[in-house]
Amino acid sequence: MDLDDVVPAADHVTRQSRVIDAPRPVVWEELHRLKLRSLPVSLVLSAVRVMPVMLTGSWRGGLDRTFLDVVPIPVLASEPPTAVVFGGVLQAWRLTGGEQPPVLDADGVRDFAEPGWVKIGMEFRLTPAVGGTHLSCETRIAATDPSTRRRFDRYWFVVGPGSSAIRWELLAAVAIRAEARAGS
Repeated sequence: MDLDDVVPAADHVTRQSRVIDAPRPVVWEELHRLKLRSLPVSLVLSAVRVMPVMLTGSWRGGLDRTFLDVVPIPVLASEPPTAVVFGGVLQAWRLTGGEQPPVLDADGVRDFAEPGWVKIGMEFRLTPAVGGTHLSCETRIAATDPSTRRRFDRYWFVVGPGSSAIRWELLAAVAIRAEARAGS
């Protein structure tokens, strides 16, 4: 499975990648064990975003959880040590996160058309590269209707750069940890 199975056409796409001097199994393990508390930029930006949700008492985050455990959409497929694909629908622009989203599989996300939502797919892919492993992250977002697209566009204008910064920080942290392990 890949992102084309979840969000084949997107209104917004972000891509980050880097080559890590470590074998794929080591990079995979570090990607999956990296704790949220190890990512200071992510902590600050996430805290700003989830503050209204925290105030309602419905936030279920935790600093000792892994980064991948706090992704706000569920894992749809995991193919160790090659790829992990997340997908779902959200109302992220709403101050407290919006309505409870339905639980969907990849086909359900792809075909979802109820107005007022955005479909989000995110994939971490690990491929062999000269010098180790190429780790990439791609996020695709598609609104279900024009009005929602306009609302989300305004939201993404503000949070999009921070979202990319979080992914860059994650890739750098995985690289530091995986390269340290591979070098020892």
